[in-house]
Amino acid sequence: MAFTTTYTLDKPYFYECFDESLPYSKRAKPKYFLLVLLVALGLFGIYVLNDHYLGSFMIMLAVLECVAFYYRRPWWVTRQMLSRASGSEVTLTFDDEGIKSANHYKSFELTWQNISEVIDTQQGIIIKNKSGMQYISKQILTPEILAFINKKATQ
Repeated sequence: MAFTTTYTLDKPYFYECFDESLPYSKRAKPKYFLLVLLVALGLFGIYVLNDHYLGSFMIMLAVLECVAFYYRRPWWVTRQMLSRASGSEVTLTFDDEGIKSANHYKSFELTWQNISEVIDTQQGIIIKNKSGMQYISKQILTPEILAFINKKATQ
């Protein structure tokens, strides 16, 4: 039994992908240790070494890390939109071997044995494997495909 569906890699899809995947990502929280370390090194440079340039540089790196964390969503979506695959149509095929994804620029196959977990989110599903996570929107999945994925992933 095989199911096939298609979708377009556009800006709304990328926003949905980021929003639904973020709670399960390692990047959901700021890097507090790095921020404290950079500020401490900056203060050490200013007050102990009496090197204001070095201290200010370290503190500015901490500020830059805060800005990067705050703007991580638009930055990630912008990088995806600048990729070659942006705007292309992706064909997903679900069969007894696994999940195959193909578009004009890239294709990959994920076997059912490599899938460690299927997480059901509000707007889609996240498929975890040893190399990372893949997000699939429920807008392109029929109830039959969802049942097939859950059945195959739990075997």
